[in-house]
Amino acid sequence: MTLAASRDVVAARQTAARLLKARGLSVMRVTRFATAVSEIARNAIVHGGGGEISFYFDDHNGYLRVECRDEGPGIEDVTLAMTEGYTTAGGLGRGLGGAKRLSHDFTVRSAPGQGTTVTMSVKL
Repeated sequence: MTLAASRDVVAARQTAARLLKARGLSVMRVTRFATAVSEIARNAIVHGGGGEISFYFDDHNGYLRVECRDEGPGIEDVTLAMTEGYTTAGGLGRGLGGAKRLSHDFTVRSAPGQGTTVTMSVKL
């Protein structure tokens, strides 16, 4: 799914929610993970100039996995970017760290000039 505008963030959130509801997750778990998806999708647009997000089931291990990629400027210091309150866009600085807290597994791969890939999952 392409991420280029606010409507794409909404579509990514709705996709995550629909997939998790179909697997019978509670409303609370669906809402939490859909919020995490929304945060990383928004970051790809705001900081990465757009990108792509993919959803896939890992039925062998029982997860919904999400990968969000952009080809933006990258993150110079991922550890700092994950720090609560750190922001480069004037927001609250809770995006990446908040998405991590709402996910089961969460990784960020990024380097200056090479874009960013966020991979996250939720247990089914």
